[in-house]
Amino acid sequence: MSAIRLIPFDNNYRNDFFLLNKEWIEEYWELEKSDKKDLLNPEKISQRGGEIFLVLKKNTVIGTCAMIKISSKSYELAKMTISKKYRGRGYSKLLMKASINFAINQKAEKIILISNRKLVIARQLYDKFGFKEVVLDSDKYSRGDVKMELNLQEQIL
Repeated sequence: MSAIRLIPFDNNYRNDFFLLNKEWIEEYWELEKSDKKDLLNPEKISQRGGEIFLVLKKNTVIGTCAMIKISSKSYELAKMTISKKYRGRGYSKLLMKASINFAINQKAEKIILISNRKLVIARQLYDKFGFKEVVLDSDKYSRGDVKMELNLQEQIL
């Protein structure tokens, strides 16, 4: 992982954030209204108490992840992707650890995510970090067919 940096969102990379997420979503589906809301206005995520993390190789964005604040006690893990060219090298674990640590530092009690059963490798990552499947009670994404939750009160990173 030489020359790799993890940074909080920087407006200079807003287009990269959009394009990288658009690319992975369109591998399987179409961009939805809720995607566009977050991807076209990334600064609002941090303005509302969340955070976006970027993985850079030199000065190229190769990975992203957003922590969207739902309440003072919970965050949504969203917009996590690694460029196709760099998948399988552990960068998603770097993003996951940063996201969990961010939520813990914010005194959150849980992280939720909405995913799809087609994303087998993503599911393996979520399972490895202790996310548990819960009842899907969200229609934020029409492609979402599974909801997972991580109880942060059980985490030590």
